[in-house]
Amino acid sequence: MDLGTGAGDGPRPSRRLTAWLKDAGLGFKRRAKTKWFWGSLAACLVVFIILISLQVDLQWFWLVLYAALTIPFAPYVADPTRFFRGGLNDDVTSIKAMIMLAFSVSISWVFAKSILNASVLGASFGITGGIAYAAYYTSFPAVAIVVYFLRTRHGYQSLPQAIHERYGTLAVVSFGLAVAFRLYQEVWSNALVVGGFFGPTHSTEFWLGCCLSTLIPVIYAFTGGMRASVLTDAGQMTACFGLLFGLLIVLGINAPRSFGGWNANGTCDLPGAAPTYRQCAALGQGATNLTKAEFTYINATCNYPTIDSQATCTEVGGVFKPAACAIETKPLCNAAGGQWDARDRFSLKNGMDLFIVGIMQGCLSYPFFDPVLTDRAFLTEPRTMVKAFFLGGALAAVFILLFSFMGIFGSMESVLSPYKVPDSIYKSFAAGQPSAVSKYFGTAVFSITNIIFITQSLSTLDSTFTSAAKLVGPEFTGLVEDGVPRPPTKATKWHLAMGRLAIIVVPVVGMLPLLSNPTALDATTTSGTVIMGLGPPIFGLLFLRGYHPLTFHLPFWWGGTVAIVFQ
Repeated sequence: MDLGTGAGDGPRPSRRLTAWLKDAGLGFKRRAKTKWFWGSLAACLVVFIILISLQVDLQWFWLVLYAALTIPFAPYVADPTRFFRGGLNDDVTSIKAMIMLAFSVSISWVFAKSILNASVLGASFGITGGIAYAAYYTSFPAVAIVVYFLRTRHGYQSLPQAIHERYGTLAVVSFGLAVAFRLYQEVWSNALVVGGFFGPTHSTEFWLGCCLSTLIPVIYAFTGGMRASVLTDAGQMTACFGLLFGLLIVLGINAPRSFGGWNANGTCDLPGAAPTYRQCAALGQGATNLTKAEFTYINATCNYPTIDSQATCTEVGGVFKPAACAIETKPLCNAAGGQWDARDRFSLKNGMDLFIVGIMQGCLSYPFFDPVLTDRAFLTEPRTMVKAFFLGGALAAVFILLFSFMGIFGSMESVLSPYKVPDSIYKSFAAGQPSAVSKYFGTAVFSITNIIFITQSLSTLDSTFTSAAKLVGPEFTGLVEDGVPRPPTKATKWHLAMGRLAIIVVPVVGMLPLLSNPTALDATTTSGTVIMGLGPPIFGLLFLRGYHPLTFHLPFWWGGTVAIVFQ
């Protein structure tokens, strides 16, 4: 099944759609005749029966269902070019190809950790938090515009090829290692988020969830490469949006306030002298028990640590700060007789600083660090690619913004109706953790949320493994063989074999950080710091002529040094 046709005298849209569905049906029939199809489907059925006999939690069945809907139907690709380019060649201009590419780039960049972070930021800053994280998706038009000119004005077929020609071998090796670091981070960060739905961190269930959710995309990325990734992405994106709208209906029906107008942040000015810790705890407890208390007590301090008396501190010329009680929610502040000073929803302290950072990194550096995005920018005809990236970026940003409503709901409900939230999940619920918020509504909503996270994680991972295959195969192996990274159009069977080896090695190495206790946000902040200096040399590719290695190395290693020092 080809994903597109050339421009010109194509059939009418209705006939085109009919031909597409017919072609898809024939593709299914061809795959259904293979031993791989029936063998993998039978394996999923056996696992399904075993899970039923063991009476395991419902969430495990979603992983098996996902495997049954992807692995048997994923194509086996033997042609190297098709494996690395997915059949989306430079002359492909059809609407079908544009939509397929848009869906692919969109869901490949809506990571499991991304929707987790969006929900947490929604709880922390309201709608501003969701907007701030969505700002990163300015990456799509930034990549589309830069790569469009790299392809049309300079004829480059990959980003490493352009970097090698302008900045040299050391530059392309440095860039490749930075990209490898990014891919390595994607493995553990996405597995970490999904594993949390199956059990506490480092529990047996957690590790099984992490390993199985990583193994499934390894299998079909190994067999089909970019071809399998693009074909599965379309179905995954459609399913995720459908499930998200169902989730939003539940949240909207139960929301005590408007999502857009909610702002929980502010300060409480309490009357009279500063209370003791017990008095502060009582004020912050309100009508709830202590596990749901919303207060921060700051002990009296002197800038001389050994002095705890105000009189002595003043006598020796020290600076004494009296004890302070901070009530953290408006209802409790009002109940305590205090004056609530709401923070401006669009102030820097309320998340707009994150929005500015998102815009800057999204436009100037972050996207060029991720081959999941840049590899796809070299697929299809250049103008078709630009349309796909603008559409895909819009879809991804909307998804992120809407998913932040889950965190906003957690913040609203925990502040306005804390007595409704079970003690066991209150802390995570108030912080906007999707697993806690969805568990609040019961098994059905928890399952919907779990499926969204599984789908987002696995779609990101199959793209990660596909990009790792391209990096190790034609690019690094080609660099060793020929002294220049090979574009996918000139890949050989040997490059294909090396790429498939990378698909096996990368997930194993990428899971190792889970032995410690990283957080999903670590992957974003660390990556963002590492690539602060990557934007200028990438933009320089559009204008520079000749050989200019220092143009790459000075900003790149400056950013890397800052990352090492501050992380």
